[in-house]
Amino acid sequence: MALSKYEVVVLFDSANSQEKIDSAKKEVETLIDSFGWKVLDKDDIWYLETLYEIGSSNNPYFYSLYTELDWSTIKEFKRKLGIIWPVVRYKVLKMKENHKFLKFKDVEKELANLDFSALTRSGVFNEMNSNSK
Repeated sequence: MALSKYEVVVLFDSANSQEKIDSAKKEVETLIDSFGWKVLDKDDIWYLETLYEIGSSNNPYFYSLYTELDWSTIKEFKRKLGIIWPVVRYKVLKMKENHKFLKFKDVEKELANLDFSALTRSGVFNEMNSNSK
């Protein structure tokens, strides 16, 4: 069994209680363990607004796991993951050797430290806004 690194992103329907979502997160981790895979890290992102409705709202609960898994068993994993309630969407992304698992809060902090004033002065944002109308 050859293990490779993947990110498993799971979206839970926000209409459920926090207790139900916490229980479902444990169920996802137990499922990963049942395949003999490893959870290397996780990011409990929380609720994020999406452009369209997913499940019963447009602010599902995002949960991301950095894993080592065997791709040959992914089809069965996805089938079982899809029947865990309140999972409404999921994505399994292969990580390349030079990719790092980025946690949402760390990315937010980095973005807060960036200076976008040069872009604002250059008119890039104004041009983007006028194209979207």
